[in-house]
Amino acid sequence: MNGKSPGTSDSGGSILILQTSGLREPRRTYAPLYIATTAAAMDMDAHVWFMMEGVTQLKKGAAEQVELVPGSGVTLKDWLDRAREAGVSFYACAQAMEAEELTLDDIVDGCHLRGAASVIDLIMEVDKVMYF
Repeated sequence: MNGKSPGTSDSGGSILILQTSGLREPRRTYAPLYIATTAAAMDMDAHVWFMMEGVTQLKKGAAEQVELVPGSGVTLKDWLDRAREAGVSFYACAQAMEAEELTLDDIVDGCHLRGAASVIDLIMEVDKVMYF
């Protein structure tokens, strides 16, 4: 993230991507990450909110097991790392974490745990919202 509040990017605006797909649908995990990474490269303030089953892809060790194209060597972890390195902010839904029986200790570092009111606040602050 560029250190500014949502919606205050210098040039590109801001985007929130709601990610509901997780390990049970691995082919649906990549698009939100490469869109968020691209948005960050375009100087947008980019956020990915992992909710519902989407939080499962944050489980430590799980993302290394998911390849978009089997045998490619490019894993979901690679895309999570790229997004984080590009400055994309990650949020994990507290209610989804509870439903999936996950704690902060169970998921990758760098995720912010937030509740339902926080996602509504963020939706109201950013310029664009996408849903996967």
